[in-house]
Amino acid sequence: MSTGNTLGSIAIAVDTWPMKTSPKLESVGTDPERRFYMLAAYCFEAARKLEYVYKATRRYALEADPALAAEIKRDNEAVSAASGDWKRTAETTEKILLRLLGEITEEHQTIVNLVTRPNK
Repeated sequence: MSTGNTLGSIAIAVDTWPMKTSPKLESVGTDPERRFYMLAAYCFEAARKLEYVYKATRRYALEADPALAAEIKRDNEAVSAASGDWKRTAETTEKILLRLLGEITEEHQTIVNLVTRPNK
């Protein structure tokens, strides 16, 4: 698979969602069970799409940055340690996500600004 095939596979995988263009909140109203299942469906969809991203990029896995791989492993272990307790799992994953966002948000915004500036 070429790099173009890899990126194309990712593009196809990530742009499909259940009831993509329909109003979500309106469709479930105030029914807690319907809201729960909508949330669960979207969580499962996000996870499924990330698995497709892995399938599309796995040929590059052995070229991963060792430091980043070690960070991912530590974070995975922290999440696994909370397994079985959904509240602890949510708190652990939120903590990791906030740390990651703190590390990349400014850099990401700088890159977006550079890429989108006129007359590059």
